[in-house]
Order: sequence, then C-alpha cells, then structure tokens
Amino acid sequence: MDKVITSMLLIIAAVVATVVVVNSILPSIQRTSSDIVAASDVLGRRLRSDVKIIETSGVAGEDFVQIWAKNVGASSIPSLDKVDVFFGETDSFERIAYDLEPTCPDPSPPPRTENCWQYALENDTEWTPYTTLRITIYLTYDLQTGTEYVSTIVLPSGLSATKVFTL
Repeated sequence: MDKVITSMLLIIAAVVATVVVVNSILPSIQRTSSDIVAASDVLGRRLRSDVKIIETSGVAGEDFVQIWAKNVGASSIPSLDKVDVFFGETDSFERIAYDLEPTCPDPSPPPRTENCWQYALENDTEWTPYTTLRITIYLTYDLQTGTEYVSTIVLPSGLSATKVFTL
C-alpha cells in the first residue's frame, strides 16, 4: 500500500512539474513565433519592392537635376514624401529635404537658401509596379561641366538605388 501511495505522489508531482515547465516555456515560444512572423512580413514587403534609377539629367549652369526612377518591384510604394534623396558631388553628397511648397522651385525672394526636392508620377496616380517617378532636385548652386555627381534614392523600406553621372 505504501508503494501505491508513493507512486501516486510521484505521478502527481511529475504532472505538476510538467504543467509548470509548459506554462513557463509556452509564452516565450509564442512571443518568438510572433517575432518571426513580423520579421518575415517585413522581409516579404522588402523583397516585393524594388526601384531602379533609369535616368538622371542636369544641365551645366542650371540649379536643378531630374531623376527618373521606376518601380520594378511587385508591390506599390506608399509614402513618397518619406523617400530619402541624396545628391551631390561623389565625394560630398548630402541628404536633400522633401518640400511640397511652391517656394521650393521658385523661392521668394531669390536666391534659394536650401536644397529641396519634389516629385511627379509620370504615368499613374500611385507608385505602382512599372510606374515611373520623376524627382526634381532644386539646388542652391549651379551644376558644373566635368563634375561627377551621385544621386541616391532610399525607399521607406530601406531599399536604395544609386546612379553616378557626369555633365
């Protein structure tokens, strides 16, 4: 009879210990799996979005540059005002601020005191796949012949595209 009671107590202790271990491990497994799902979602969005700078144009003596970029990914790119634009000579480029105001291209009074950029979608109303985005960068200085310039755009997802050109 003592062996039966001892066996029952050991079985109950084993069941209680198992429940304690499962209850302490299960929440961390659930948190880890939700983190993996979130990271997978971010990675999936990043893989579905891609951009390519197809052309960059400027004229010596002018104070603006145009960049044409195509959405070559499989998903739309929202929040175009959150795109980062970098421009300048290859050894001293800078981040250019987005500016929706009409004073960006035509400051009043002149001259322009800060570089700025604006955008226009060429063939759609949203930056969907295969749509071209035209970015116009307005500078506080004139472009120079023979100078090598670099333009980089960085999407909100962190994906970037760069093009180097010389006037």
